[in-house]
Amino acid sequence: MGTSVITTKKIAVILGVVAVIAGGVFVTMVLQGGRSGKVSRSPERLVFAVAALLDSVPVLVAHHQGFFVQQGLDVEIKFYSAGKDALAAVRRGEADFATVADFPIMLAALDGADIRVLATISKSGRENSIVARKDSGITVPAHIRGKVVGVIPGTTSEFFLDEFLVMHGIPRSDIVVVELTPGETVNALLSKRVDAVSTWGQHAADLLKGLGDNSIRFFAQETYQMYWNIVASRNFVAGHRDTVQKVVTALDQANSSIRNNADGAKKTAMEAFRVDPAQLREVWPDYEFDLALDHTLLLTLESQARWAMKQNRTTVREVPNFQEFIYADALRRIKPAAVSVMR
Repeated sequence: MGTSVITTKKIAVILGVVAVIAGGVFVTMVLQGGRSGKVSRSPERLVFAVAALLDSVPVLVAHHQGFFVQQGLDVEIKFYSAGKDALAAVRRGEADFATVADFPIMLAALDGADIRVLATISKSGRENSIVARKDSGITVPAHIRGKVVGVIPGTTSEFFLDEFLVMHGIPRSDIVVVELTPGETVNALLSKRVDAVSTWGQHAADLLKGLGDNSIRFFAQETYQMYWNIVASRNFVAGHRDTVQKVVTALDQANSSIRNNADGAKKTAMEAFRVDPAQLREVWPDYEFDLALDHTLLLTLESQARWAMKQNRTTVREVPNFQEFIYADALRRIKPAAVSVMR
């Protein structure tokens, strides 16, 4: 019996020592976690609807370089052919964020969409252009008169065309407009179904390559600079402000990375979009990658809204207060000087 008692005492002592050691390890882990500011938890899963255009490169860089992961986010990228389609995914609840140009944002706002612009991630005055066939008799802007021009409705293609016509004093009634999807623009012009198209980015590059010396391209950056933005629904922003802050922070890191390592960003773009390296080098200077919320974005949206009313594209008869569609708090916290929209 004495041996049994001694054994029991030994076991009790051993268990006590183990408990003290385990407790010490636990406390050490907690203290270390507190000092590093990191808490072990599962990353937050998000869906990002991304238009497959060079303007969206900051999102791809943030994903590829792990900036989203560093913010505790598990981001799934879903590609769409145009920003309006990416925005539609957010409106349907199929994505949390979208990349989209100013024009579809304006149309969505007039349509009653409760969305918020979180930041502009890139700008370009040469993203949109008119690509035409020389053998259709087009060598200068005035030659567009009487020609068949393809346009992608509900996108910057449509607004840009009218800006171009006004700039050159050509009434819209002097051309024949054919509505196309983004994927139809290349074949429509190459097959001579249309004489010119109002298009953007890679589609324009493919047309210039396909037509060779038979192509000519017109810009109108003097009157229209396109803003490429990150958008989420109002409800999502209201319920996930910390998440929005993390996304905006990751995108700011991505744009810094693009400026410091343009070759790496180009490689990411080539892998994602299968862009020809020579084409990419040529167009890369056309894009300004920087996070901002400019007051000129509001002016652009207002101008586009007046255009939509004039064209009877909406039953709304007053220009909305587009400030209500801006959520600037996240960007203001990390880059206050980048926010010039009025409160």
